[in-house]
Parts: sequence; C-alpha cells; structure tokens
Amino acid sequence: MRRRNSERIARTAVLRNFPHPRGNLYIALAGGSAGPGLRITRGSCLRRLHRVSEVLPRALQHLRPPPELEVPVASALGMYAAERVVSTFKLPPAPKSVVDGYAVRAADVEAASQYSPLPLRLRGELLRPGSPGRPALGPGEAIKVETGALLPEGADAVVPVEDAVEEEGRVLVLKRVARFENVSLPGEEYDEGLVILERGSRVTPVAVAALTLEGRGSLRVYDLKARLLNVGDEIVSGTYFRPFTHLLVASWLEQHGVRVVEVSQAGDEEEAVREWASRGGSYLTVLIGGTSMGGHDVTVKAVEKLGPEFLAHGFAVQPGKTACLAVLGGRPLVALSGLPVAAMSTLELVLKPLLRGLGLRLPEYPRVRAQLTRRLTTKAGLLGFARVRVFESGGKLLAEPVMVGGSGSLASLLRGNGFVVVPEDVEGYDEGEVVEVHLYGEVLGA
Repeated sequence: MRRRNSERIARTAVLRNFPHPRGNLYIALAGGSAGPGLRITRGSCLRRLHRVSEVLPRALQHLRPPPELEVPVASALGMYAAERVVSTFKLPPAPKSVVDGYAVRAADVEAASQYSPLPLRLRGELLRPGSPGRPALGPGEAIKVETGALLPEGADAVVPVEDAVEEEGRVLVLKRVARFENVSLPGEEYDEGLVILERGSRVTPVAVAALTLEGRGSLRVYDLKARLLNVGDEIVSGTYFRPFTHLLVASWLEQHGVRVVEVSQAGDEEEAVREWASRGGSYLTVLIGGTSMGGHDVTVKAVEKLGPEFLAHGFAVQPGKTACLAVLGGRPLVALSGLPVAAMSTLELVLKPLLRGLGLRLPEYPRVRAQLTRRLTTKAGLLGFARVRVFESGGKLLAEPVMVGGSGSLASLLRGNGFVVVPEDVEGYDEGEVVEVHLYGEVLGA
C-alpha cells in the first residue's frame, strides 16, 4: 500500500453557511481549480469535489428519520423495524418430553437394565401436547406421555417406549435414563428476554416467526419508500441506447429494503425535473442522469431551484464524481450519474452510509481478504471503487483487478464479483498485497 504525499491529495470543498428561508443551504464556493474530471461550463457554478466523510455528517444534521407506519407482521418481511421487540415468555413453560414414552423420576430407574428390568406402577393418565394441568408423579410411578407433552410435577426424565415393556398396571423399564434425558427444559426452545428486533434492524423470516409466536398481529416499521426519475432526451426520444441504469438502481434499493413506488422519465428540461422532484410522495428521491455540468445537464440546476436545506454536488469518488446529495424538507435526494458503475459506487459509498447514519441497519455484502494478482492503482485524492474478481486457487483467495475507472462499464461489474474501497490518501495496492473485498457475487475456482 502506498500513501500519497499530502501535497498531492486533491482539495475538498469548503462549505459555508448561506441564509435561506428554509434553513441553512450548504453549497460549494465558486472559484479555484476544477477537481479531476469535472469541466467548467460557462455560467455554471464551479463545484470542487467533496469527500464523502465530510459531507455525510453535515447532511445528517438536516435529515429527519423516515416516517413510521404500522403493518401486519406477515407483510413486514424485509422492512426496517421502528421499535425494539423483546420476547416475553419461555417455551416450553415447563419440562417437556421430546419422545413418546413414560415420564419417570430418574432416581427411580438408576438400576434398570435389559437383564434386570425395573418395574414402576403405571398411572392411568395419558399426557398429550396441550393436556390441561400437570398431575403430580409420586416415587415409583410412571405416566405415559406423548412427544411434546409437559412432564408431570416431580418427573425429570422420560423412558422411550422402545426401552420399556408395558404390563397390566405397571411398566418394566429396560434401560436407565439420566436426569433430564429426553426432556426439553424451560426456555430451551424460546426464552424470555431475547431481542427479536432492534430499532432500525431489518425484519427477517426468523423475526416474523417470533413475532407471530408472541401473538403480535402488527409491527411498527419505517416507511422507507423511493421515487426514481430517469433524466435525458435520449431516454424519452428513443435511440440505439436501451436504458438500464434505473433498473440497476431500483433493484439495489429493493435489495436493501427500500420500496420503489414510482419510476418515471423526463427529458433534459429543467422545469420538468424540478416539478417532478417537488411532488414528494416518498422518503427518498432519486434522479438518474444529467448530473454533470454540460449545457444539457439540468438535474442539479433543477434541484437547486427547489431551495434545499443542504446540497453537495461533486464527490471525490472514482467513479461517481458528478453525483449530488441534497436534503429537501428533511428528506434525502440523491442525483446519480446515468452510467451504471458510477451510479452503483454512489449507492454503495454515499447512500448506504447515509441511511446507516439514520440508524437503519442496511445489509452488508460478505467481506473476504484476498491477495492481489497484480497492482491496483487509483487516482490521487479520490475514494476508489475498484472492481475485482475473487477466485480460489491453491487453497487461498486471490483478487484479480478488473477496473478502477470506467463509469459506464457494466462489463466490469459482470467480470468482477466484488469491489475494493481504496481510501483517498492511498495510491493503490501492490501485487501480492492482501486487500478487503466486498463480495456482490459468487466466488468460483480459477
């Protein structure tokens, strides 16, 4: 790993407070030199590149948590809990038989064997799952039980039916059993005080089962919905280009527990984009395309016209430099590049930590450590989103660099199965170094 000289580290934007009727508007000051990869367009405000680590804390100061709503437990799978839920009882509530057999006192059958069967007086009851009450078992007695039945008071073991012979009025025990043998103890299957869900955690199938067992019919969750707008004349008019980035974004959001309720499209018309973004109807607003500074790039201009409490345009991320993050009415708006890899890097490196900062426990990709097959190099001052292919060879994991740049290279995501996040102050990693890889795909052999 090679660290860069501090003089070579790209400058980050200085954010300054500006009075605004809806709060404080943070924008990058004009002036200075453009960050790597950004063009100066006449009449536009020059924005330097912001480090993600500096922007997110400021954005979070203006964000409100997502709204809450009550949903049926059966519909809550994949959503984020807006309440902490703890179990309130034990199962089984008393010792329970896990076999069909005879409930006994273990001390009464210590000497039992097939060569010296030990007789016990057989009570007339048959205990089944759900039988009311627990009769008392006296010394030298046995009561017949079915699997799942609670043991009688005084019993502490169960002799399986195959280890006993039943005669009229008694049972001959052919094998000793230890205390609590063939018995499920209280709290063994389900215990009091277990955390079913933490606030902000994602509802899993196991949590749904536990909530149902608790008798919960509904659960309070965060109403985490998103609206998506595809921006660009080429999308509206139709060209050889078949748009797909919006589907990548929508799928990523759904995979991470954000419900996409609308996907629309607009041409390169500032007023149309502004009007659509102003409608609301979801917690998260996502604009795709038109985020650069060319004459036809109207997305960020439209967002500025909405009077956001916070806005940062231009991130020190490779790829994904042209992304924009804003806060409107306490809710996040993110404008992504229309290029797939740049969009995905912004989702992973900007949006995911932003939502985590709100207390939502978004799922992580599995992480592995793998040895680089050749040098991986990133640009100075940029947070790298480097695609790699992880494979197993000779009993160890290797990582073959696929691409660092390539904002539009969907092929790099297909050829790779993971990505390495390279810090801004690291030049890259040498061949043979071990790096941490976030796996979004399957690891195969060489």
